Amino acid sequence: MPKNKKKMKTGRGGSVPSHLKNYSGDDNSELNADENASTISNASTNMSYQDLDLDDPNAKSKPVDDIIEKIDDLDAQINKCLDGLLEKGFKEREESLKLLKKIFANKYIVDHLADKRFTLTESLMKCLKRGKQSEQLLAADVIMLTFIQFGYLVIDAQAFLAEAKPTLVEFMDDEKQDPEVRAACAKVYGLGMFIANDNPLEIMSSLDKLETLFAISYAKGDGTLRTNVPPKIYELNSTALSVWCLLLCIMPLSYLNKIAQTHLKHFQDFLKSPDVELRIVAGETIALLFELAMLDSHSDLKQFEDQDLIDILTNLANDSSKHRSKKDRKYQKSSFREILKTIEEGEFDSQTIKFGSETLDLDNWVRHKEYETFRDILGTGMNAHLQENDFVRDMFELGAPIVNTDASRRVALSGMSRFQKAQFNKEQFRNRTKSMNKKRENKGNTSAVNLDNDILNDD
Repeated sequence: MPKNKKKMKTGRGGSVPSHLKNYSGDDNSELNADENASTISNASTNMSYQDLDLDDPNAKSKPVDDIIEKIDDLDAQINKCLDGLLEKGFKEREESLKLLKKIFANKYIVDHLADKRFTLTESLMKCLKRGKQSEQLLAADVIMLTFIQFGYLVIDAQAFLAEAKPTLVEFMDDEKQDPEVRAACAKVYGLGMFIANDNPLEIMSSLDKLETLFAISYAKGDGTLRTNVPPKIYELNSTALSVWCLLLCIMPLSYLNKIAQTHLKHFQDFLKSPDVELRIVAGETIALLFELAMLDSHSDLKQFEDQDLIDILTNLANDSSKHRSKKDRKYQKSSFREILKTIEEGEFDSQTIKFGSETLDLDNWVRHKEYETFRDILGTGMNAHLQENDFVRDMFELGAPIVNTDASRRVALSGMSRFQKAQFNKEQFRNRTKSMNKKRENKGNTSAVNLDNDILNDD
């Protein structure tokens, strides 16, 4: 059980929810968030990274800015994409969806979309309803990115959710639909509710709807797990559980206590699932419920002290079974070591994300879950949205965007005299020189040490 209780700082829309208090972690380990990479090595999710070009296997090696900067007229390109979504040929529609996906993921352009909201959302829903599977999955990706773009425009986001919700629920419930499409619709549905709905009663209804998608893998009455479950069904289960867990992040503590009492046994059964994703998502959900339970004086923490639960988590954190792949074992062990640490010690290792000149601390499971979800949707564009997207910045309490771009530098220089510009450039040059000298010194020290070692070895 925990050695000491920690406070948690989280919440949506910039303000800390009334049911949560400030929280900070102890460990200050830092992880860089580069433009072309994720920053959390042990984050588990069934949501896949967004490729820069779905048709190009080498696309991830291309700088995102090089692709986006080739677009001279953003409004013209978006209008062209909107026209493309109305084409009869599915290839034309897919190409338009791919370009919209790149633009929306890597640029915060809500100002360009404000007068195109209805046309955009109507066209995307048509692609989801009538397209082939590949088009449906692309449309689902772009719909999620559209919600993130419109996040700060509450009325537009709510209107889009109201329009999309019936279709999303219909597809989620339709067992004739491909499980991948059902999973994509569940992801869109959960994200839309997270961004555009703050009514606890409606979110409770959404939680019940999502539960129907993963409840099919609950253990039987005799405690045995279901067998011969297709891999795509496990993907549907883990996706639904992941977005279900995301919605828990904005629910009152009193409700979460009831959830823990009624669902903990089911999640404990999921830990025995043959699917690694479902095991990890279930473990992270248990850790999140436990962390929030520590903040509620009315919560029963004894239910998390069950020795069977501790034994299962311990085995998964040290699993060396040869019937699992080396990749799955490594992925599982790193995830469950963190989960087990939370359950046994009440701690979460803080991780620091660097983006531009700013940092973001992931110091609890709620913030970790929120970051993980948005990172896996935005992919390499996560940094851009952390820096510019008002909704994303408010969610992580980063404050107003910091103006620190080449464009702002040019604007600043335009108002200076010739002498002031010269002084400004000298200062910039001086700072760059200092930075480079430090790097040279470090490199020189390393080379000197290696040279001394070589000399000693020769002697």
